[in-house]
Amino acid sequence: MVNKRELSLEAAANLKSLTRRDDITVKPASKGNHDVDINIGGIKMSGEIKSFVTKANFNQVILQLQKIKKDGSAPVLLIAGYISPQQMMKFVEEGFNVLDNAGNCYINIPPLYIYITGQKQDKPKEAETKMFSESAIKLIFYFLLDKANIGKTYRKISEETGYSLGTIKNVIEDMIRHHHLIKTPKGRVLMDWRKLLNEWQVTYNQSLKPKLFLKKMRLGSPELRRNWQDIKLPKNSYWGGESGANLIDGYLTPEILTIYTDGDSVDLIRTAKMLPSSDGDILVYKKFWTGVTESNMVPKILTYADLMGTTDSRCLEAAKRIIDDGK
Repeated sequence: MVNKRELSLEAAANLKSLTRRDDITVKPASKGNHDVDINIGGIKMSGEIKSFVTKANFNQVILQLQKIKKDGSAPVLLIAGYISPQQMMKFVEEGFNVLDNAGNCYINIPPLYIYITGQKQDKPKEAETKMFSESAIKLIFYFLLDKANIGKTYRKISEETGYSLGTIKNVIEDMIRHHHLIKTPKGRVLMDWRKLLNEWQVTYNQSLKPKLFLKKMRLGSPELRRNWQDIKLPKNSYWGGESGANLIDGYLTPEILTIYTDGDSVDLIRTAKMLPSSDGDILVYKKFWTGVTESNMVPKILTYADLMGTTDSRCLEAAKRIIDDGK
């Protein structure tokens, strides 16, 4: 795990070297919900430190920066151990200043303007970005779906998920070590459902979701695309992502349609009049949870995860609406 204090000092030191200025200081935050106070030439900033920033946790980081901006008076500076140039500019577009540990930065707080690019970064090791194993991701999804699930016996959990007693025991003990659940006289209890959800969705988007991808498809005509909500999906196929969000409250007009399926593309072609297409706007993923979902939509928390795994501000707003309405 990257030490935040060391990361911020390294980033500041590299920035000092590249700009040849000595008026840059970093101190632990004296107040507020950010990590450090940054001062460059008398201009103060509220610094938030992340060991890595990728598409998977982009929206989660944006939410944190927005909260810091709302609660504080100083401009916000994201300090990242690793962030790609493309991701850095997306944060700039959202109105935030960014600095990585190599000294690459975009800081625009008049009269201060510093833009540095081209400094080589070291990509984070997988162990530093992977919070849960693949089996843990699937089991935690089961626990998030219903808080009562965490209190069931290992044997009952095994019957409902298909996982071995040993795997269930290991995942639960790992959750206890990471303070996601506690044992009480009345049984096991989740500590913070929302916190667990947000940690889960980052790892889901980072580690599991890419492995679930099956193919891209498109609808056979513009009319079908305009009226996609009327399509009857095959059995065990469900709308997620932007399309799932649209079906929940109509707030988001989907640019990308997402389907999770237990079947194959032949079923989608036959029933929903879809065609394989390398540049299609329908993304098809393998269904990973057990049981039959009653509606034609994936569970809300999965739609939330799909939306949070983008770098689209429309999707972020839709995700906030979904989760604020409860699961």
